[in-house]
Amino acid sequence: MSSTKANLLHLLIIRWVTLFQVALLYMLGMSTGPPLLFFALLVYCLLLTLLWRRATGVIKRYPLLVAIDLTISGISIWLTGGTWQSPYFLYIFTSLLIAALFFHVRGGVAAAGYFSVLYTVGLVINDNAIARIAAHNDLDTLISNYFAFFLVAIFFGYPAYIISQVEKTRKDSAQARLHEAKKLLAATRGSSSLSCRELEILSLVSKGKTSQQIAEELHLSERTIRNHLYRIYRKLGISSRIEAILYFSSKPYLEDNEKQLN
Repeated sequence: MSSTKANLLHLLIIRWVTLFQVALLYMLGMSTGPPLLFFALLVYCLLLTLLWRRATGVIKRYPLLVAIDLTISGISIWLTGGTWQSPYFLYIFTSLLIAALFFHVRGGVAAAGYFSVLYTVGLVINDNAIARIAAHNDLDTLISNYFAFFLVAIFFGYPAYIISQVEKTRKDSAQARLHEAKKLLAATRGSSSLSCRELEILSLVSKGKTSQQIAEELHLSERTIRNHLYRIYRKLGISSRIEAILYFSSKPYLEDNEKQLN
């Protein structure tokens, strides 16, 4: 599972928690806005949760979906007072986090800017909201809200960018190793029937690495490595790591090509 998919699932869980908060406020007899709004958001969140695996690819292809999600959050604020006192105020941050997750800092800042416009429209639509802010001298809180939108997007968008770059580097490295393994396979064709992956594992075994260390380096399970080793032993007619190392060392062309894997 990619980090983007995993983080999207985590954000959806957080969104469910914010909806649970609204339900809790309702049970305590506090104002939570139109019941229809709550049930609409409940159904919307349920659909996203059921389709979260597919949603990852769809959102990347169609960024407009993030704008739609932000608009839904804005409408939920409009219908419940238009300020930070709305029971859905925490809900809106999940929309900003999703934008930052998929489109990193730039996308997060753009999403924060767009939502700031929606938030301002909500204040204008709810005339009494501006009056309450003026009456309670809450201008500093209002300004802090706008800063919070951008800071949340930036502070989440940058780590999301770093993680995506790390994953890209790992993928590129794996592809490069596979390419070199194919070259190694071509060089050893006729001497054995080992696959590219098996030759790669054999080269790591020759360095004295354990199955766990090999599994971590190749991003595979330890069980998968053991299965590969079993097939290597069977194909080479050997029964131990020592024999595998001796076999590898006895093939000079394997040693030369193995260096290209590093």
